[in-house]
Amino acid sequence: METETIHLTSLICDSLNTICFKIFSSIDNTVYSNLDSILFINSDMINNNKFQQFLGTDFNNGLLLLANSLILGILIFYILNFTVSHLIYSKIDSPYQFLFKSVIFIACMYSSLWICEGLIHLFSMITDYIREIGYSITGSEITFSNLINTIHSNLYPSIENFTIFSFDGILKMCVTIGMIYILLSYSVRYILIKILILISPFAFISLVCNRFDGFFKGWLKQLLCLLFMQIFVAIVIVLGFCLDFSASDILSKLLYFAIITIIAKCHYNVKEIFAHIFEFSHNQLKNII
Repeated sequence: METETIHLTSLICDSLNTICFKIFSSIDNTVYSNLDSILFINSDMINNNKFQQFLGTDFNNGLLLLANSLILGILIFYILNFTVSHLIYSKIDSPYQFLFKSVIFIACMYSSLWICEGLIHLFSMITDYIREIGYSITGSEITFSNLINTIHSNLYPSIENFTIFSFDGILKMCVTIGMIYILLSYSVRYILIKILILISPFAFISLVCNRFDGFFKGWLKQLLCLLFMQIFVAIVIVLGFCLDFSASDILSKLLYFAIITIIAKCHYNVKEIFAHIFEFSHNQLKNII
């Protein structure tokens, strides 16, 4: 009876290991090939006719047509606000200042797609430069998929032999879950950047009136955070290629899990950096010294 129980337990464990191995292999083959295209974005993401038509090819169609209607609304709001300011003695932009800001930011509104494309291209160039530095140092192509394949070849030379009921197996399962989370979160980032580009005309037109410029500040901060993520990821990947990984070293597997965790939580790290930069910018030099 005891022998049958042991045999049944061993059979269940072997079955679970086989299932987990097939799941890990399927995820590895599916996820790795798609990650680089959403981790490192460039201006090609907006070179889509339907996307550009949705934004508006001129002031008579797309979202630009809706932004044009807001110009009239902001003008009426300014006239009313300017009239009331003389009654309650509140400070407001002069008509010359309002006219100057209107000319500048309405032009930016119509050029919002070009401005966003240039901003994305700038971050893409910085990312490519970091990856080129990494390539010159390590001699390896700096991509996420290449990093994962390199680490796997060192840590799991024969993945069929590992068991899920071990520390290695638990780490591997956590890494796989992290991979799925990275794929989902960076897919959301990809869509969010497109959404921010679509609402960029409204962000620029909000600068015409001081009462609405908070919308632009929030829009710009969110866009910069999302774009800066790929620079942060590129640095992490280059650092990953600089580390030595060994299957017999448990620290190597912990470092591998740490890299996946940092990339997965990249948005929170970058957001925290930008939050502190914004907070620091309010400090005076005398308070720092």
